Amino acid sequence: MGQKLIISLLTATMAMAFGAGPCAADICRGQQPASGVAVHGPVLAIPDGSSLCVATGASPSAWVRIPLSHLQTDRPALMAAAFGKNATCFVDAQGRGSCVIEGQSLAATLHEPEMVDAAFGWR
Repeated sequence: MGQKLIISLLTATMAMAFGAGPCAADICRGQQPASGVAVHGPVLAIPDGSSLCVATGASPSAWVRIPLSHLQTDRPALMAAAFGKNATCFVDAQGRGSCVIEGQSLAATLHEPEMVDAAFGWR
């Protein structure tokens, strides 16, 4: 996706998140991927501390909610680590994903000291 499209999508997502629009869980309406599939795109919504939404197209109907496997965190930490960044998530047989954010494991990114500090900015 082009940088202008990503900026437009981020702007729309922020407006919905902070305005009177639908909650983040309602935004991600894309079809759940089959096991073994990799989903690529920018992270444009974080409904909670255990899932994220990857935009595979411009419309929220193409934003895929990825429940995260083996990840215990909170929403502010996920916002700091993943929101607005490009992700590749690999879906397992249970429909849960392991994600790489801009080339680094999401789990590893969450444990970096600067991410822990950045999470406080999202509270």
